[in-house]
Amino acid sequence: MILDTGRDNLRLKDRLERLVREKRISHAYIFEGPSDIDKEAFARGFIKGVLCPKGLGENCGQCSICSKIDHGNHEDITYFRKDGLSIKDASVLALQEKIKVKPVGDRNVMVISDCDTLTAKAQNSLLKTLEEPPGDALIILLSENMENLAPTILSRCVKFRIDAQTESLEDEKAGKMIEMSISGCRFHELVHEAGDYLRDRTKAWMLLDSMERVYRDMAIDGSDARRYRFEDICRYVNSIEEARIRLKQKMSAEYAMKELLLEMTE
Repeated sequence: MILDTGRDNLRLKDRLERLVREKRISHAYIFEGPSDIDKEAFARGFIKGVLCPKGLGENCGQCSICSKIDHGNHEDITYFRKDGLSIKDASVLALQEKIKVKPVGDRNVMVISDCDTLTAKAQNSLLKTLEEPPGDALIILLSENMENLAPTILSRCVKFRIDAQTESLEDEKAGKMIEMSISGCRFHELVHEAGDYLRDRTKAWMLLDSMERVYRDMAIDGSDARRYRFEDICRYVNSIEEARIRLKQKMSAEYAMKELLLEMTE
């Protein structure tokens, strides 16, 4: 198994394992997910599937390769993380030198955590490697918000979203607020329930992620269609995306979230 990530990610896990079994592995991937998910652990699970000699698409848990990955001492895997607040050009240059070295096994694997923090210069340098990766090298970028990356970087990577592994406080809050909305509550009641999520940008981002998951599950379930319409769910999801755009435009969390809550009570 690539990683036990909860029901939200079962389809993603199955898809990745199938890609490995069918030998349809790309040279570059972006895994995006919220800050409370251990994206490096998810990447390690995927890498096990890629490098494991049994070729089952999953971690066999028995071979020396899987063991080395578990213990963080596989010769062909290198991790790059931010230095201070960003990943600078020097780190990308180090990656480019490392990736040229002949691997001990089948391929070199480069994992870039916090790739959202790559400087513009570092992104330009990385683009050259993504355009012409040496051999069967595999590059994995881990991101909280891939939209911070240049379109040219995004266009050269296969992109996947990792959802939260377990129900969080934000999931509970989102579920309650959406239930209030369906029940016909007033705007000020939603504002009161949102509380600190209106004032803290990080919490606002997390709540938006949770609200989108709740609406998605409602759309998939469809067992209570008398209380809501699929068209309304789609409209609210679009409103969530608009709230994200407002946050990215550096608008205050309170303004961005209140606009969304107002639409939820219309």
